[in-house]
Amino acid sequence: MILDVQKLQNEVSETRQLVQTLHDRIDQLARSSTPNEERPVRVKEVAAFLNKTEATVYGLVYEKKIPHHKPDGTGNLYFFLSELSEWVKNGRKSTSEELDEQARIQIASRIDRRKQSKERVGGRKLA
Repeated sequence: MILDVQKLQNEVSETRQLVQTLHDRIDQLARSSTPNEERPVRVKEVAAFLNKTEATVYGLVYEKKIPHHKPDGTGNLYFFLSELSEWVKNGRKSTSEELDEQARIQIASRIDRRKQSKERVGGRKLA
């Protein structure tokens, strides 16, 4: 097996140039493109994002339950994934442990108020 060193050096040089070109192109695209969450998307993408049907998305729009944009005179619906992400986050439900803790705090607060109320006579504290 005979190695042609010059040919190998040329191929390595071409490969380096190609990698550099690809690297530059990726950097250019990253700088020039709008972040995915900031570009408007249509119903089909929203349905995929939420794992719902397009009909369900239209229903949520009709009921005004989902953030959306409808420029005057266009009849087109647009959404921003950042707004949808926030909408999903705001729909968080408390865990049973969190609800139990909230109930304990509320009960303790009411018991304290009742004790304070019993200590008062005619709107004044007993001395």
